[in-house]
Amino acid sequence: MPFAPGEFHLHVLARLGHVTASLDRIVNVAAPLQTLPASPARVDTAVPSKPDTNFTLNPGDMIDAFIKASTGARVTASFDGGITRVQLVETRAPGASPSEKERILGDASAGADLVGGLYEGELRIPATPGTLSVEYMVTAPDGSVAKATARGIITVEPPGWLKVGHIVLADRSKDIDARPYGIVESEPDGGWLFYPPERTPFEITGSAGDYYRVALGANQQGWIDKKSIEFDAPGTPRPRASVQGVVVEDGERAGTVIVHLSGRVPYWVSESVDTPGLRIRLFGAAAGGDFVRYGADRGNVAEVRWDQLGGGVAILEIKLRQHTMWGYHAQWDGNDLKLVVKKPPRFKPAPASALDGLIVAIDPGHSPDSGSIGPLGTQERDVNLAIAERLATHLESLGARAVLTRTANVPVGLYDRTDLAAHVGADILISVHNNALPDGVDPFTHHGFSVYYYQPQSLALARAIHDAYRRDTQLPDYGLYYDNLALTRPTEELAVLTESAFIMWPPEEMDLRDPAFQDKLAATIADGVNRFASAMRALE
Repeated sequence: MPFAPGEFHLHVLARLGHVTASLDRIVNVAAPLQTLPASPARVDTAVPSKPDTNFTLNPGDMIDAFIKASTGARVTASFDGGITRVQLVETRAPGASPSEKERILGDASAGADLVGGLYEGELRIPATPGTLSVEYMVTAPDGSVAKATARGIITVEPPGWLKVGHIVLADRSKDIDARPYGIVESEPDGGWLFYPPERTPFEITGSAGDYYRVALGANQQGWIDKKSIEFDAPGTPRPRASVQGVVVEDGERAGTVIVHLSGRVPYWVSESVDTPGLRIRLFGAAAGGDFVRYGADRGNVAEVRWDQLGGGVAILEIKLRQHTMWGYHAQWDGNDLKLVVKKPPRFKPAPASALDGLIVAIDPGHSPDSGSIGPLGTQERDVNLAIAERLATHLESLGARAVLTRTANVPVGLYDRTDLAAHVGADILISVHNNALPDGVDPFTHHGFSVYYYQPQSLALARAIHDAYRRDTQLPDYGLYYDNLALTRPTEELAVLTESAFIMWPPEEMDLRDPAFQDKLAATIADGVNRFASAMRALE
């Protein structure tokens, strides 16, 4: 249903033969932001001023100031109405601002007239410990004045304040979807940077709302949800370490890089940009070890290089002999950081199938929840399972070993699924889903198939499956996406998520109820996986 700003009265009527039922709802759609007139001075209380949450900060830190008020005014901000006032700058922004999902999934864009009266600036935290509030004064051209105080309270810690904590994880016996790792974010409720394992230590330098600010070396910071941090005893020294040497070991299925450290520090493993390889960033570490032992030097690790960046960040670059990435995993072993890098599968030469001998974990999405539900009551979890079982059959006919994360509608935790894939040594993980749309996106024009990946090593697989949908089906192409999902996040194997069709769109729901169509989708995914494996065999 299309909506515009205002109040809408919906009357929904269902009729079956001579029986009818009705439902009434009132929907209020907020009007877009408007520019307040220049006079008299006013503060728009419908838009929260900043800070709108509580902070704990250090002397010298900066905090954002923001308020919406009358256009063309002189607006200043100060702590507790003090004499030191900072003049803010007026900016303008579009009155209509779609959500991230509306922009990406529905092709919506910011629009309407530009709204003025948005005042922004920064305040520096003073050296005096205590609590502070940010107060605003708006002076209009006619001389009228309006004042406001931001809701958030700032606690200023004394110089030298230090707290150290470590990552703790939720009890998975009480929450089947509890994560097996922490999350470091770019800002509170922001982008996810990396995923520290349990007991990784962090220096805590401040807080904002439900997040702690943590140091990543001297020049960078991240944010961690407070529920994931447990404080160490007062006086615990901040995480610091020296790199004491590196040992490379070769195994049958993987190579292992062991980084000997004098203590645990936060680390971030990411894939190299130009060539198959990995980079380890060690925060609060000094790369003092000039010693790398390669052993027999017959494995997949070709070279390890180290470098020291400013701000106490040590870098280890790991160059691989293999041409393709097939998974990796890092974990603590005492104070040693062990990075296991999987070798490519042992492909059998043509004319044998490239999938012969590969292990493919197949995850039928959802359960215990139903997932999306179609207009006819079709539950996504049922369709996902039907397609997944057929996908297993097609892959096994090509020589692969298929392992399903569930074979019935039983409760399976998100991370139990990824754990199973790692436990069986899967080369590939495919999570099978079907789609629905959030409010704000028009299903008449947005439906069809889509494929999702997150780790760079999985992009080629995602593209191969996406190409198979385009080649083998008549469904509309809804796109290939980079998306941070629980089932695309693993690094232990290549991992993608498929959305074959839209269960909320009646024509596609009808197709999804057809066993022949379910088999067609399974064959399509298998075709993409097989072509990907063939291409990787040629590269290796």
